[in-house]
Amino acid sequence: MIMQQALKHGLRVGRAVVAMALIREAQFRAQAWTTIIVGLVEVVAEVAPVLVIFSHSSRVNGWDAGLVIAIAGVAEVMTSLLATFIAPNQSKMTDYIRGGQLDLILIRPVASQPFAALRWVQPAEAWGVLTGTALTIIGLSASEVPVRPELIIAAVPGFLLGLVAVALVWTNLGYLAFWLTSVAALGELFSALLTAGKYPLAFFPRAVRVIMLSLLPLGLATTIPVQLLTGGVRPRLLLYGVGLVVLLAIITRVHWLAGMRRYSSASS
Repeated sequence: MIMQQALKHGLRVGRAVVAMALIREAQFRAQAWTTIIVGLVEVVAEVAPVLVIFSHSSRVNGWDAGLVIAIAGVAEVMTSLLATFIAPNQSKMTDYIRGGQLDLILIRPVASQPFAALRWVQPAEAWGVLTGTALTIIGLSASEVPVRPELIIAAVPGFLLGLVAVALVWTNLGYLAFWLTSVAALGELFSALLTAGKYPLAFFPRAVRVIMLSLLPLGLATTIPVQLLTGGVRPRLLLYGVGLVVLLAIITRVHWLAGMRRYSSASS
């Protein structure tokens, strides 16, 4: 009963957050259109390097151009969702902590940690979900990959697990503001590193692949879903994704509680 009430309360808060975001976005329609246009340009920019890479060879490390384009599409979906829900909040974490705005969050009748992590939403950035999905479909079609329903059922959870894992890593970087003067540079660095997810894990050295499946799980959010769609890996790999997300969730909670203790002692 308590869990059900908490879930209903969380959904009401989520609807209110999204409603306010849409109202803010409607006030700046020119900015929204600019974001959409920039998103389309970015799609072209993502395809161009792939065409250059495969201009002299039909396959690179076992991957053809179509599948690499599909990974670029999945990466675009991931980046867009992160830009919609995670990036605007992590960019404000330093202001929350250094400016005392976190106090206003703590006194609200909501769970403070998820509210601080998801309070701000940028709806216009979600346009990339459509363009990324289209790019993924085009890439799979170009490779003539027969996508079966059971593979889609495995690939979608794989992508969501990878997305949540990357979001949790980014969130933990934001929590470093409890100890550092500013984490803006870390946020910009992380945004830049997201571009690595546009390419297959096979394109990177072994050490980098390990990092992209653990510390910075971009490969789990981009390469693995495409491999699940093509039958390149077994669905049992999802168990690893579940374990990683659970571990990162625990670390994120412990990190937040440690930061709150430091924040409280600094404020008292």
